[in-house]
Amino acid sequence: MPHQIEAPILANRKVGPQHYRLTLRAPIIAEEGGPGQFVQLLYGWRDRPAMRRPFSIFKTDRAPGTFDIIYLVRGPFTKGLAELPAGGTVSVVGPLGNSFAPDPGAEGLHVLAAGGVGAPPLRFLAERLMLSLPSERLVVINGARTREMLVAADDFASLGLEPLICTDDGSAGFKGTVLDALRAVSATRRVACVYACGPEPMLRAVGDHCASAGIPCRLSVETVMLCGVGVCMGCVVKLRSGDGAPGYTYARACADGPVFDAEDIVWE
Repeated sequence: MPHQIEAPILANRKVGPQHYRLTLRAPIIAEEGGPGQFVQLLYGWRDRPAMRRPFSIFKTDRAPGTFDIIYLVRGPFTKGLAELPAGGTVSVVGPLGNSFAPDPGAEGLHVLAAGGVGAPPLRFLAERLMLSLPSERLVVINGARTREMLVAADDFASLGLEPLICTDDGSAGFKGTVLDALRAVSATRRVACVYACGPEPMLRAVGDHCASAGIPCRLSVETVMLCGVGVCMGCVVKLRSGDGAPGYTYARACADGPVFDAEDIVWE
């Protein structure tokens, strides 16, 4: 059940060329939030933005009652967000959406495939998976266009996981895409499931590969979410009809997702 609270800002620090990490005190979200879920934020610093914006939960810490997000500064909302000082507050609605639901008992590797700012919810998932799986059964693929656009690589490493780094231009890791890395992993090891978050072209490519290889795959879609609670219908995702019936239906990414089975998604 989502909650609306005024969350104190404990820290808001730069962690990359354009990336910031925001730490908020919100015990109910720290307690209830799961990997894949998100929050809607709004603040009143300078010119108040008109609409909330969605951000994936990166980390929760139940003891102090905090949660973190990582965001990329690329528009008026996030530019204003980056200026918010510790000691201020942010209006938070959450946790929203569904979570990744891994099956630790499935044989094989659990592969987490992150593209750009799709990394935060997968780092959260990796932390949860490590409660029930040995690290050797987890593989993290962390990709971006360039070194400067990589997100949370050090945070995966802090869990004892060394991500497979790939960049389109070869400025970090090997030159190639998340799909290239996934193909290499799945060609040599049995994969139990793939969990992916990132830009739509990457998700589609990962989903198609998993379908052809018979690998279960769960995707966290990135789409515009205006209300975040399933009212405005602005974030619908086309899904295949159930039980093999012809045709398709629509689901709300914010309320029915954002995590879907890759085989259910009908890409436009």
